[in-house]
Amino acid sequence: MSDRKNIFEKFSENRPKPTSVRPVMDERGKKDLPPGMTKGGEKMELDPKEIQRQQTFDSFCKKVLRHEANNGHREINRRALIEIPMSELPEEAMEQLAVYDEYPWDYTSFQVGNETVYVKNDRLAEALAAIPEKERNIILMYWFLDMADREIATHMGIARRTVNTHRQKGYDLLKKLMGGEADE
Repeated sequence: MSDRKNIFEKFSENRPKPTSVRPVMDERGKKDLPPGMTKGGEKMELDPKEIQRQQTFDSFCKKVLRHEANNGHREINRRALIEIPMSELPEEAMEQLAVYDEYPWDYTSFQVGNETVYVKNDRLAEALAAIPEKERNIILMYWFLDMADREIATHMGIARRTVNTHRQKGYDLLKKLMGGEADE
């Protein structure tokens, strides 16, 4: 038995000393620091020049923010003097700002040469469709495309006086078809 004791003592001298088996924790109690790391963040003394630089920068930032706030308030006040809220606009101005949806099926279209003329009033469109094509084209070019008699005559290949006669004839027929309301 004494041999055994000697063997044990012989081998135990070469063994490393046991380490403590306690978990590594950071300052909040979390176990996420790798072994050998310290918590860090020790407070270091700043030199007076660095303190003065920090204070100067802080002062500069505060000044910039104060001036930007003043610029913002000045802009808000300037806009308040020149802008009018939508609720205070007169009825006529609101109608000018209104936008209405327009769809192709709301209009009746007439083809005049290369141009397409759209007429929204159904009554007028029916009356225009009822008059002969030559008079209708002259009326559409004159009233809707803002062409002069000379331009219409050139476009249709007829005399200027003939354009005037056909326009007057078509206008009278249109007036009769609409029940005498063509002047309005």
